[in-house]
Amino acid sequence: NGILLNRIPCIAPAAVALVVSALGAPARGQTPLPFAPGEKITYRVDVGGVGAIGHATMSVEGPVDVSGTSTYLLRSQTRAGMGPFKGFQLMESWLDPLTVRSLRFHEQERRFFRSHSITVKIHPDDRLWTGDDGSSGESITNASLDELSFIYYLRTLPQGKDTLYQFNNHFDATRDPVTVRESSGGVVQTASRAYVTTLMEMRVHDPRRYRGEGIIRVFLSDDSCRLPVRIESSVPGMGSFVLMMDSYVAPGFSCSVGTVTNVTGARWRGRRS
Repeated sequence: NGILLNRIPCIAPAAVALVVSALGAPARGQTPLPFAPGEKITYRVDVGGVGAIGHATMSVEGPVDVSGTSTYLLRSQTRAGMGPFKGFQLMESWLDPLTVRSLRFHEQERRFFRSHSITVKIHPDDRLWTGDDGSSGESITNASLDELSFIYYLRTLPQGKDTLYQFNNHFDATRDPVTVRESSGGVVQTASRAYVTTLMEMRVHDPRRYRGEGIIRVFLSDDSCRLPVRIESSVPGMGSFVLMMDSYVAPGFSCSVGTVTNVTGARWRGRRS
């Protein structure tokens, strides 16, 4: 599903590639996923130069049967805006937790005076997908993901620093490749606590939303939960958006959430309390 392009020593940012290896989705019997049904994360939505203008949630439900396969239903909802300029986005992804691949994807969006809605059925073993709007296409891999499930997939990657990945696992082959640069994210202060984080900077191909290439920066907590505590993105015509975690409800199993105490000389993001 992906290639680890290089591992860059912190003392030599321009170093040549040292390691090249294939990366696949977690297989059966390996370390459990860091998320499960029952998890719910809420966010405050900020826009650069304006402040808080909305809220968002990311949640995991299930199990939900999709054509005989037991899946996790991943759901993301965002409401943001001011006055008549309000937007809404719903994304849902039905993820097979054993193979870590998406079987169905739904997106509904209202932004200003435009709207968009699509439901996609993904046929991973055939490497094909079909949309309810008549669209269809091919997938490069038989373990495809969508926009939402890819955020969760980032949480399954091994923790490291200064690493560059290239993935070809979007269900729509025309949206590949996705590159991800992993580096230190510093300390992120949320409403309840501070987290030491890893920054996953994604470069994605999304002509509809970003008019070409877009950059999404996901700050994951450096612990076994790998929580997306801060998400940043810039959308043409709308400015910079920041989702800052407000609350976290753990799933049935217990992962270990890390906190920050007595951090000296760290790079802080968000408001220190």
